[in-house]
Amino acid sequence: MSSEFSPGIDAQLLDDFFAEADEHLVEIRKELLRLESSIGKAEPDLQVVKKLFQDFHSFKGISAIVGLKPAELVAHAAEDFLRLMRDGRAQLTENGLGILTAATQKLEQTVASFRAQKPLPGCESLLADLNEQCKHWSGSGTPVSSSDASFLAVEEARSRGLLLWRFTFSPTKELDAQGVNVNSVREQLLQIGEILKASPIVKGKDSLIFEFLVSTRETPANLPSWEAKGVTVEPVEAEQTELSRTPREAASSGETEHNPFLAPSHIVRVDLKRLDDLMRITGEMVIHRSRLETQLGLLNSKADLNGVQEVSTGLGRSLRELREAIMRVRLIPVAEIFARMPFVVRDLSRQTQKKVRLKLAGESTEIDKYLIERLKDPLLHLVRNAFSHGVETPAERIAASKPEEATIELSASAAGDSVVIEVRDDGRGINPNRILQRARKLGLETPESLDNDSLLKILCSSGFSTRDDADLTSGRGVGMAVVYTTVRELGGNLTLESEEGRGTCFCIRLPLTLAIAETLIVSAAGQTCAVPQSFVREILQKTEADVQIANGIEIIPYREGVLPVIRLSDFLGLDGNPNAKMYLLVIVSDRGSVGLLVEKLIGQREVVVRALQDPLIQVRGVAGATELGDGKAILILDGTALTSGMVRPPERLRLERERMEAEVQTV
Repeated sequence: MSSEFSPGIDAQLLDDFFAEADEHLVEIRKELLRLESSIGKAEPDLQVVKKLFQDFHSFKGISAIVGLKPAELVAHAAEDFLRLMRDGRAQLTENGLGILTAATQKLEQTVASFRAQKPLPGCESLLADLNEQCKHWSGSGTPVSSSDASFLAVEEARSRGLLLWRFTFSPTKELDAQGVNVNSVREQLLQIGEILKASPIVKGKDSLIFEFLVSTRETPANLPSWEAKGVTVEPVEAEQTELSRTPREAASSGETEHNPFLAPSHIVRVDLKRLDDLMRITGEMVIHRSRLETQLGLLNSKADLNGVQEVSTGLGRSLRELREAIMRVRLIPVAEIFARMPFVVRDLSRQTQKKVRLKLAGESTEIDKYLIERLKDPLLHLVRNAFSHGVETPAERIAASKPEEATIELSASAAGDSVVIEVRDDGRGINPNRILQRARKLGLETPESLDNDSLLKILCSSGFSTRDDADLTSGRGVGMAVVYTTVRELGGNLTLESEEGRGTCFCIRLPLTLAIAETLIVSAAGQTCAVPQSFVREILQKTEADVQIANGIEIIPYREGVLPVIRLSDFLGLDGNPNAKMYLLVIVSDRGSVGLLVEKLIGQREVVVRALQDPLIQVRGVAGATELGDGKAILILDGTALTSGMVRPPERLRLERERMEAEVQTV
């Protein structure tokens, strides 16, 4: 598993961590003050307890992301104590509140030391107090994992004033012949101190070394003799220790003084609602300017309005700069989501026997903050689905002549005014027949045969699941429905590509922002539409004679080949008005190319994008709607849907063209 970020993204991730940690600590202190009134009551204020539980849980998660183990352990222990109160199995006492207060102060100390790159404070006595509280109310303490036990052993050794040393043994055949091996080294280490941690480490192709972390009261004697045995010795940097004190004593000491300034000074966290208000105001200004242009066009023949038009042009330029500046504030790297995923895969690997490497690409791709927040759960579900349903066990992969370690790739890239996010695995792929049989068993509507689109429709049906029982990584058939609904609500689309035995790829395409876009305004059959400029490669003038029919599809000669054609009037289901001259918009995306045939080309316009969230009015090929200066609503076309074959002409038109083609062949 790999999670390699560029140094710039690492720094930004840390800035986000410090700012978010500061927010959680402020909320925790606020709720602890409210919780004080629950001391001695049979039932504490559940709303306050739930809020505290959520904040400590979130703090644990962000601490794990940046590898801050002491903070993760303290937050986890506090979370366990609060869980007992939330479930009605523990009462709040004055001592219990003191322990939670000390835990909060310890988190502040730890984060402040981490930010200042200073030695981290010890936490073993506080963890013991929290565990004792859990044991008192539940009858059993919190189980400690082996990694956590090693960490606590190190903390305890430091608190006792012991010295820490790292002994690294590199075995060789010559040393083994002399009776020097890992067992003999271990026995000699036990004679000089206590082994806190021992781990084998693979170096290179066939090289294996053993690393021991040992605590001693004195510096090991006769260091050259250790080197002769193939053992290198180095001291472990000492860190600040904490003497065993009660929570109240720790809380009253100067060491645990509240530090309210954890967030970086150059980071300003703005409520997204305020940015939404700015974008709303900017959008209204864009609409007002469109109306001004419309009125100027009506008055231009009556008076010389060059000066007013110059002001309008300047206003438009300033509006564009304002919009771009606000967009830069709202756009953040998708690394904010991607950074969470390696830990998700790591935890899933620990819970199962699967070996999976997570490959990340395009973490610096920027996307609207609102979209980031909405995508967190869908992307998490897609990654968990890839692990659970896509990736095989090591034995199955070896039998299929695949590497024992599977790969899940999470990538993001910008394509014009859109961002494409893919979750791809090299697993077993999707068995269409199995999906079809399962859907029929669940009583879902099924087609006779499955292509990727109809397969995706079944997978995203509410209640569909390939398993009868939920496990650690799979739910109860609601996840994909939520993924599909969320993507559609954001004005995007979800597509699927799968090859049985080779792997599966879910692709999410979304607009970079939901606010304002540059478009071309076109019309056909008296109806006006907007086409995002990012999809338009060029515009050509054509006549009806240039349009040909092949296999029931209209095509037009283009450069060295041909281009399939979609008439805007056909797409709208209207009868077009034959013109001697028409305009062909060459629409290009990463899904393909198509020619959009329109009757009129009205001009360029900056428009405010409104997503169509009501499923009753969502139509493939339509990305949203907008309002022009005349106050009328028009549709914004989806270039990706037009180029990927998702949009078909009405059946009656297709049959009519096939009939005409047959008549031509007969003649």
